[in-house]
Amino acid sequence: NLDQTEPKIVIEAILTDLDVRHIVSLSNTKNFDEDNIKVPVRGATVSITEENGPTINYTEQSAGNYISTRYKGIPGKKYTINVVVGSQRYTATSVMPLPVPIKSLAQLDLDIFGEVNKVVQVNYDDPAGISNYYYNRVFVNNLKRDRFFIESDRFNDGREVKNNIFLSEPDLVAGDKVKIQLLTIDANVYKYLFSINQIAGSGGPPTTPANPESNFDNGALGFFSASSFTVDSLVIK
Repeated sequence: NLDQTEPKIVIEAILTDLDVRHIVSLSNTKNFDEDNIKVPVRGATVSITEENGPTINYTEQSAGNYISTRYKGIPGKKYTINVVVGSQRYTATSVMPLPVPIKSLAQLDLDIFGEVNKVVQVNYDDPAGISNYYYNRVFVNNLKRDRFFIESDRFNDGREVKNNIFLSEPDLVAGDKVKIQLLTIDANVYKYLFSINQIAGSGGPPTTPANPESNFDNGALGFFSASSFTVDSLVIK
């Protein structure tokens, strides 16, 4: 029954190779027929442990948002997140891939069905011989776009990649500042984000709502990603 379901915890956590304070967001799901406003989870205990390394403890900064001390993740290391809410514990692991530098960003003006659309092209060289997965985290005028722009190197292994990012609702206009964070992610995170896009209808018709396969245990939704990333920006003309 989609209309009446037991609330589930949703955990969204990204740990990067930047020396910054990292954020973990905790919320509960709502019934399918209700609005999308998140219900924050308060009073949780959150920590991330580096393989053969330190444990980073998080403190609740605002309702449902937990923040770490400054910490720089190390590519190649495995990280384990632990979230305790009441008597329930949720864990997930992620190995931080090596970073892939953005070579450049370019603006394309494409004629689509008689209308000119401004598109951002992300250019990078995919490392050969290993499976690589990417999440383009997109900000327009410092506001993050909600869609997950993800890619794999299934057909581009070892090649130069020119990935077009189509942004709409609202469309890009002259003067917009676009920032792209190219995150390398592991296979489990890619599968989760891909399923989220399928449910939302990104790149095709939406599918029947279902719980995507998370890399968390104990029935939690969401994802934990240890990600390295590079960043670049441009101003739309």
